[in-house]
Amino acid sequence: MKKRIISRILLLLVIFSLCIPSIAIPSYQNQTMESYPEIQPKIESNGLENGWYFLPSYQNYAPSGLPDFDQRQNSTWKRGFIWSFCGPVALANIFWWFDSKYEDEHGFPGDGKDDYPLVSNYNTYSDPLPGPAYDDHNFNNVNDLSTAWSHKPGSGELIEQLATYVDIYWHKIPFLTISGTDRYQLANGARKWIKDAGLENAYKIETIAQPSFSLIADRVQKNQGVILQGGYYIPRLPKIVSLISGHFFAVAGVHPDGYIAISDSLYDIANETDNYTLHNDPQYVSHDIFKISDDPPYPKLAKWWIPSFQRYRRVLIRSAIIISEKNEEID
Repeated sequence: MKKRIISRILLLLVIFSLCIPSIAIPSYQNQTMESYPEIQPKIESNGLENGWYFLPSYQNYAPSGLPDFDQRQNSTWKRGFIWSFCGPVALANIFWWFDSKYEDEHGFPGDGKDDYPLVSNYNTYSDPLPGPAYDDHNFNNVNDLSTAWSHKPGSGELIEQLATYVDIYWHKIPFLTISGTDRYQLANGARKWIKDAGLENAYKIETIAQPSFSLIADRVQKNQGVILQGGYYIPRLPKIVSLISGHFFAVAGVHPDGYIAISDSLYDIANETDNYTLHNDPQYVSHDIFKISDDPPYPKLAKWWIPSFQRYRRVLIRSAIIISEKNEEID
């Protein structure tokens, strides 16, 4: 009897852990977001300016540096009211950015040319946008609202195909359906994607628990793709909430004085919009800036945290997935 009770409690904790990322906590919804206008960078510079370093831009086609795709584009990307695609969207940002690095700089979205296999053309149903030809960097190759997504391999466009690779909803496990993914599935899905693209000798993927901010800053300045996993800290709730909750986001830039700029799939604070497909054109981004602190409430879970995050949440940085080129050169 005791074993059955314990089993049910553990199952409820797992379900709760994967629901946390998008559940609104009413008592924090009206918290004022601290702003830092004195160091707001010029996003279009994508480089060193007043100490900031941003991942560089590429003409074809990441003209504003790291893309900032949104996870609220399709009703199949959530369970009930829980948006669950933060992991595959963060991965899509990174892969699109690396792919753009090796495309013909004189090309453009819709030119029908695909010079690098990390991102391919997956949209064969709607007219290409902007076109005229089908192309890996067409905006509706990120996601096409006219096509339905299933859990089957090959279904959908870039974000949806990545969701299948990282086992979103844990659908590869029989009789189990839970919102989201975890860092191990995200890293393993990224490895498989890279291998299937024929690029396993070009990239390496690391999963790092409790990374320091200095490590993250160093990797970004080496032009590596960094995805952070945060655990939510909510005062007066048990410590286990920070351990089992999670949200993924990609790092667009860093400042050595303890600031970070991110591409977040759930909020657009720097450049607000309610058009959730607007950022499928990567010239449009909202690289949201936060002050970090190296004094987290639970130092055994994280070495640093973002005390004012997503308007009403505070997040401890529990792990990082870092994608780098094996023969990388620092630009």
